Amino acid sequence: MPELFGADDLLHLLDGGTPGEGNSTAAQQRPSPPPQPCPYAALSYLLIEDSQTMRVWLRNTIVNAGGSKIDVSDSYHDALYRIRTRGNYDVVLCDYILSDTRDGQQLLEEVRRQKLLPRSTIWIMITGERKYEQVFSAVELAPDDYLIKPISPEMLHERLGRAWDQRQVMKGATDLFDAGQFEQALALCRSESLQHPRHVAGFQRIAGDCMMQMEHYQEAYDHFESILEVRPRLPWAKLGKAKAFFHLDRYDETAAIIEELIHDNPDYLHAHDLLAKVHERKGDLEATKALLKLVLQKNPKSLTRQREIARIAIATDDLQTAVDAYGLMHLHGRGSSFVRPGDFCSYAAMLIRSGSKGALDRLDGLAGNLADFHKNDPAYNLSAKTVSYATAVTKGDQQAAAKSYKEMMQTLEAAKANDLEVDREQSMFVLEAAVTMGDEQTACSMAKALYDDHIGNQSIEDRIKQMMASGGWTEQATQIAAGATENLRQMNVAAADMAKHGRLLDAVEEFSRLAEANKNVAVHLNAATCIVKCFEEAAAGKLAMDVGTSRRLNNRMQGYMNFVSLRDAGNHRLEQIRKAWDAVPH
Repeated sequence: MPELFGADDLLHLLDGGTPGEGNSTAAQQRPSPPPQPCPYAALSYLLIEDSQTMRVWLRNTIVNAGGSKIDVSDSYHDALYRIRTRGNYDVVLCDYILSDTRDGQQLLEEVRRQKLLPRSTIWIMITGERKYEQVFSAVELAPDDYLIKPISPEMLHERLGRAWDQRQVMKGATDLFDAGQFEQALALCRSESLQHPRHVAGFQRIAGDCMMQMEHYQEAYDHFESILEVRPRLPWAKLGKAKAFFHLDRYDETAAIIEELIHDNPDYLHAHDLLAKVHERKGDLEATKALLKLVLQKNPKSLTRQREIARIAIATDDLQTAVDAYGLMHLHGRGSSFVRPGDFCSYAAMLIRSGSKGALDRLDGLAGNLADFHKNDPAYNLSAKTVSYATAVTKGDQQAAAKSYKEMMQTLEAAKANDLEVDREQSMFVLEAAVTMGDEQTACSMAKALYDDHIGNQSIEDRIKQMMASGGWTEQATQIAAGATENLRQMNVAAADMAKHGRLLDAVEEFSRLAEANKNVAVHLNAATCIVKCFEEAAAGKLAMDVGTSRRLNNRMQGYMNFVSLRDAGNHRLEQIRKAWDAVPH
């Protein structure tokens, strides 16, 4: 393996090609424009390295090339602070292994999640780790390049120059993609790939992403298939083809492609993720859980995967696996925005149920995490009170538990008064605590709020019913659920009446108003259903729809489906609507 390569180069190596070689007929027929030289003096840099010797070397190398606007950092949290307060660095050179238990992968993940740097920023990872698995686990985060120590000034300049050239060539397409203008981005990728054959692979990837974002799954499948005809073993193209199949509900074909991809590239973690989704969609939760565990053994610092395995473990009544998954999430995600307020509540509730000897130590760790990283964030105030309550309950201190419960109620009221969102898992924790404390009024209030937002979400409804039943309030829960159902029906009366009388576009606007004012999954599904009906009628020539309206409804449709996917990923209505949406021209 060479000492220095980028993400695309690695994929070339996996395919048996030579890094930098063309991969299309057009690329071979038309010469590429010369690379754009890197303007060192005009750029700003952030060097993140815990070794003082290496920091000095990197700084001197950049200075000798003409760079002057250089910041340096020696740790994850210091680097994150600098990025947040200054931002807009043109180049980040980041060591993979940092001294404060975090790594460059997590930092890159955090920065991208919070969009702290523009996509035009060049991010190059540096490491002394030569193992294939370590390198490939970082490639899934797609840094612009990857340097393996020892490195020379010539190597750094060469790779930074290539990254700069690629960024400039592809900036138009990436800016359009980031702005959600997928049709324009796709058209630009097709034209620019002919002008810049050296970067054709990058344009092909963005083009495929555009098709997937627009939910043109058959077109995306054909796109990736055409790439694979030229380079049959290209991992990202295989994964793209499999994703397109997955969204076309062709799960067996998806699994076959992914299993072949994993066989050739066992550490391509995104492929494992998709296979886990296939297992879940087919109803095999045990296989899903086993596969997620395997992925986490390869990359235990993936916070989103920890949450996924906890979710599946809960669904399979595997409390210990859920506890372990949340434990790793909170261990590796201290201070990360990936760890949401509700994650503290879910973990605390599981620790209460586990009754394990280590529960108190873990709760102490959660309390320390909240105090160290979220003390000044009002969104986490209620979570801090839930952890205090969980600690008192686990100790068996009824007096302290009663005091903590009272403080939790006061914090909840303060959150409502200040219009702070209380997420689902925070609400679930308060409901469970109210049941434990025999507080029927609060339990019914929380059950009503949860039902209002999640009526139609069977898994959430079941959780609410079980909690209320454990307090002896089954009848109250039934009445609250019936009331929420009726409220939802009445809420939709006006829009449904408009749709019934053929005023579909008016109905869409009314559903849109309801969706903006409510967090209820069913409302969003109704809005999506009405949009599908509009396009069906337009395709049949029964409804006139201008280009602007079509584009607006397409954007809304994506938002509604994303909303439901986040709140109720397995909702059967969502799948029905997706199939109907795929079948109609839009």
